Amino acid sequence: MHKLRIAMTFVFAAALCSVAFAASGPVVVMPGQEHWAAQPGNFSMAVLYGDPSKSDFYVVRLKLPANWTFPVHYHPARENVTVISGTLYAGLGTKMDKSKAAAYPAGSFISLPAKLPHFAFTKSQPTVIQLEGTGPMENTMMKK
Repeated sequence: MHKLRIAMTFVFAAALCSVAFAASGPVVVMPGQEHWAAQPGNFSMAVLYGDPSKSDFYVVRLKLPANWTFPVHYHPARENVTVISGTLYAGLGTKMDKSKAAAYPAGSFISLPAKLPHFAFTKSQPTVIQLEGTGPMENTMMKK
């Protein structure tokens, strides 16, 4: 297994604003005001709150394209997932078996304990999910 820290290539201005507001008052992000940045792995990420590279609470959204896959991995801390739009397919275990995945439509919530191996993918439609947790945001990939 090897650790892969998610690349944080989001817009610095958005991150700085989130951190500044988080320290001094409420944070409000209206629909369409997210600052999306392309990420390695063919998806986009918007930081809504905090700094996912630091040891503190964060909230991010991911835009996942149709037919996207994230292989089996786990996180060092609990991760909460809310499906905003589309359908996320996810399963548990150390081997990716898409036939055993469950479909999570918009509005679904999943809370994954630390170090629980899982995988995720989309099918024919783009999907937006929101992730919340305590950073740093890391994935430990399982060997195939």
